[in-house]
Amino acid sequence: MPAPATKPKGFTIVELIVIIVVAGFLGMVLVNMLGTRLLKSAAPLASARDAVQAETAMESVVAFYTQTVNNSTTGALDAVVAQYPNNATFSATRNNNFDGVGLDALIVTVTENGLSLTTVLTQERTNDADNATNF
Repeated sequence: MPAPATKPKGFTIVELIVIIVVAGFLGMVLVNMLGTRLLKSAAPLASARDAVQAETAMESVVAFYTQTVNNSTTGALDAVVAQYPNNATFSATRNNNFDGVGLDALIVTVTENGLSLTTVLTQERTNDADNATNF
């Protein structure tokens, strides 16, 4: 009696080619979908970094202003303009009639890579009897 025929084990060349094509297609889809997310994943980090830098710069300006206005009843706005000249990061606009009745104010804007913070500083402490401000 002849030996029973055994079926060969393994994959045929056609099956291997189909597996390679399907794996390549799935890999291409995966890279295409995740690739853009991976490339843009640094955007929130950069935005947070810019916000921190802008806040740090603004806090520096406000701290300087607070110290100056506490030490003198006049000239705090001029001191801020002199200490922080207008540039790409810092801009200050003087408004001598901010509230419509002659309030002297300085509108300060700090910009870091497109992210801007703005505050308004005024010379409210006009005599020594006015309370000092804590920062």
